[in-house]
Amino acid sequence: MGVFTSFTLRSLERNRTRTIVTIVGVMLSTALLTGVIATATSVAAALTQRTAQTEGSWQVYDTLTDAQQDTQGTLDALAEDPHVSAAMSAQVAGYASYNVGDADDSILVVLGMPTALRGTEGQARALTVMPTVRAGREPQGAGEVMLPVSFAGVTLGATSNAATQAKSDVPIDLGTTISLPVGADLSGSVEEGTDPMVGTASGTRTFTVVGFYVPQNYLRNDFSATLDTSAAAIVSTSDVIAPLETRIWLSTSGFTTRESLKDWAASIFGEESYWLHGSLLTFQGLGNEDNSALQSLYGMVAVVGFVVVVAAVSMIGNSFSISVAERTRQFGLLSSLGASRRQLRHTVLLEAAIIGLAGIPLGVACGLAGVAAMLRVSAQAFDAMLRGTLSSTAQGIPLVVSPLVVSIIVALSFAVVLISAWTPSWRASRVSAIDAIRQQRDVRLSPRAQRKMWHQIDSGTRAKSPFLERIAGVPGLLASRNLTRTSSRGRTVVMSLALSIILVVLAGTISLYMERAVLLGGSTGAINGADMTVRLTHNQTKGLGTGATLSLADRTQTLTGAVDGLTGGTPIITGTVEASLAPGSISAQGREMLAWYDPNQTSTNADGAYAGMLQAAFVDDATWEALCERAGASSAGTGGGDGISALALNVSLMQGAAGGVKTLAPFDHPSTGTAYALQEVNGDATSLALSSDGTTVATYWDSGSATGTSSALKTVPLDKAVTRSASLNVIGSLDSTPDALADVATMMGTSLSLVMPRSALEANPDILLADMVTVPFTLNEGADPYDTSTALTDAADAVAGTTATANVANNVLEREYSKSVLGLFQLLVTIFSVICLLIAIANVFNTLSTSIILRTKEFAVLESVGMGPRDFRRMLVAECASYAARGLAMGLIVSTGVVWAFWMFFTRMAEGLPFVLPWGHVAAACAGVVGVLAVSVAYALRRSHALNIVEALRAEAI
Repeated sequence: MGVFTSFTLRSLERNRTRTIVTIVGVMLSTALLTGVIATATSVAAALTQRTAQTEGSWQVYDTLTDAQQDTQGTLDALAEDPHVSAAMSAQVAGYASYNVGDADDSILVVLGMPTALRGTEGQARALTVMPTVRAGREPQGAGEVMLPVSFAGVTLGATSNAATQAKSDVPIDLGTTISLPVGADLSGSVEEGTDPMVGTASGTRTFTVVGFYVPQNYLRNDFSATLDTSAAAIVSTSDVIAPLETRIWLSTSGFTTRESLKDWAASIFGEESYWLHGSLLTFQGLGNEDNSALQSLYGMVAVVGFVVVVAAVSMIGNSFSISVAERTRQFGLLSSLGASRRQLRHTVLLEAAIIGLAGIPLGVACGLAGVAAMLRVSAQAFDAMLRGTLSSTAQGIPLVVSPLVVSIIVALSFAVVLISAWTPSWRASRVSAIDAIRQQRDVRLSPRAQRKMWHQIDSGTRAKSPFLERIAGVPGLLASRNLTRTSSRGRTVVMSLALSIILVVLAGTISLYMERAVLLGGSTGAINGADMTVRLTHNQTKGLGTGATLSLADRTQTLTGAVDGLTGGTPIITGTVEASLAPGSISAQGREMLAWYDPNQTSTNADGAYAGMLQAAFVDDATWEALCERAGASSAGTGGGDGISALALNVSLMQGAAGGVKTLAPFDHPSTGTAYALQEVNGDATSLALSSDGTTVATYWDSGSATGTSSALKTVPLDKAVTRSASLNVIGSLDSTPDALADVATMMGTSLSLVMPRSALEANPDILLADMVTVPFTLNEGADPYDTSTALTDAADAVAGTTATANVANNVLEREYSKSVLGLFQLLVTIFSVICLLIAIANVFNTLSTSIILRTKEFAVLESVGMGPRDFRRMLVAECASYAARGLAMGLIVSTGVVWAFWMFFTRMAEGLPFVLPWGHVAAACAGVVGVLAVSVAYALRRSHALNIVEALRAEAI
């Protein structure tokens, strides 16, 4: 062991407290850096896994036809290509047209089951999202077919081309026989601007229905989603004899850049004739540079990492600066004995390396352990955020960090420590031996203070007594002089105190405003009021009008009591009505909302008149009477011969240009109007509008197919489109969303909406159109929200039957979702703020305590001339009061700006949030500042008073 190494170790041991505090600071900064990077890598791995689960693990997709290339030769080449890790193909046997009820013809793809080209069957089927079988099974043998669940219970009728139609003689069920054409190709596409048309079939075959599956997503490239306008009839591979095209999904290995992958794919499939799975490639590190979610994630990591590095450099650098200042005389003695500048510099750097060797491994271990614990505690929140689901057994995300990442963290942390120590080491090597021994560089007046002093001497003026002298006497004067001499250290303390205040207030601000945003969402109806909600809507079958919806509402009564643990509420029917309202009905905010959603709208004009579609909610008589009482209106005349009575729901949400949402009052003083039953004109649906002179007219979108002209919006007189009308009396307004309508507010909150009694709907089924029934449910105490939701879904599906679709919203879990995501965000912010706060506290402690210790000679001299313990305390309290006042002032001013910035950000997303400071966190920050200063001063005084006067002066005289 060399002399300088021994000197460094003895110095670290003699200043054990400062050494420990510095090691703790290095450990905290390394732990925070490790936590940020480990969290980012774990989230990136979870995003990759989620994308593969929800969108498939395929990287390259293409559709092959023999007309374009040798399909079989390409399949054989892919099966042997070393870059292909897994591959799967599916063949299209043909296309068919089908018709349900009196709807327009639609396209049905006859698609064979998948075949694994490379890899196991499980690996191949994981390349894309396979359909979920709702009933029955997948086709296994010849003559079997699996259809979308929307085909269950319907009869496939005749189409415009009988030779290419899919047909069933009875409503389709398991075991039903249907006929499908095979070999028919498809011409035209939506992308080409023409409607797809089925060509000539080579024959017709009969198939037995063996299963029903849930329809899939075309944009996600799911297995059965061949076209965005089609459904798929899935048959066995043995039924595809002469395929029209072959779909291929594959994953690769061995590529490090997106361009190399594209070059390989182009050599197999041709230039730009294939598709890349952009979202998955992004998370795998092969994404586009212009649009990369992973780059956004790593960008945030870089920003947070930069903050951590800056805080660490400040704290560690300040610690070494203090260490060098404390040992200035020692460095001077070493220099006088022949130590070179390089040796002095290496002494400080060696000290930094030893502290790094002690603190960095501890920091990495603590960081990884902290991230693992955080991921486990927040498992449900990560499930909600990444998977969009909540369950009683949360999966969470695993801790994923590679040895390479750990090595980078260690190297970066060592670099931070060495960089922090470089400037102090350079300063230690530059001071002369005589100056160091005299300690002339430790405490100096600033140039400004020197100029001020000489100006007072030259002018003969007496300096004004410092503020601290006026309130604390001589101790205050001494405190003021010391603050002037050590202004650089004072600024370090003040900045550290201000930073700690800012971080504490920042954490409180984020928590406060996110909670207020959630509460605001509930008050505006953005969050459902019931614990669970069932919504039933008609499926694609036409001819099911208001009468069928009323019947569906009656059938929902059977849901009450059908599921243990739930108490059902009164059904609410929702729909629309075409109506005109008198001038003065629509407010300026309402006209702004309509213009935002459609700049070319003709539904309203400057005088507040309106003609067009209105959303409507139909409630039972008891609810209607309660709402009328709330609005201060009479509930008489609900919908019979006196016309239709309605209440205006005078609260809407509008998305702003910056992406935020604000609450509006769209109605002004609505009073009277007319509701209309409209009919088609030239086979096209009609709607109401206002002409340029304010007259109510009917409009329709003429497709031009009958005349061979281009499509255009046409206007016809009202009497050409109206079959019946009734007076509409708006008897009052509801200025906020009532609890009774909380479960339909999300559907009605972005448009002009009315509330009417159900009796009005029953009396005017041709004018008032209804297509959805919403039933709220309350979860009984002790009932499990997961089990009851599953049971309610089964019961709702039974009520919906084959003519409707049921959707169950588990609002308990939705609230838990919001709460979990909010809690996770608050947890991450709190962890980050607390660790940065501890780093700032360590900085304050080191700076303040060591600066007091360095004044041992000064304290000894003051004690020798009669200064007692009480005056010492008054002097130090005055100094700390100055630090606290300046730190609090700077911290609170900057914190207020931070809170204001967050308030401005949140009010862009949701208006109505008042500007409020998190006073609890402000008080905690102030108390923390006082506590840190008190502990630092108490420690420094105890240590500085450990030496008596003689020993202190003797040490300075050596």
